[in-house]
Amino acid sequence: MAYRAFNFIVSGKVQGVFYRAFAKDVAHDTGVVGWVANDTTGHVVGEAQGSEGALDRFKKVLHTGPPRADVKGVEISNERTLDQLEYDVFEVRR
Repeated sequence: MAYRAFNFIVSGKVQGVFYRAFAKDVAHDTGVVGWVANDTTGHVVGEAQGSEGALDRFKKVLHTGPPRADVKGVEISNERTLDQLEYDVFEVRR
């Protein structure tokens, strides 16, 4: 089975509003693995891997975020195909 992967950058009011925990919960619910972290510029960044359907669902939810977030944009980059997943879980990085 071929998997898909992409990197993402989420901008807006996304730090201090539980965005990373929200992304982890959504990833768990959709079967996506990878990671999410805050960066020094106020964005949330990460990498997602999984089936095409799971990534499509995950990608849509990135635009919403948790209730206290105000997502202004989501940049998707480095979309690629994988022979196997590189992660076992979706983790929050500090």
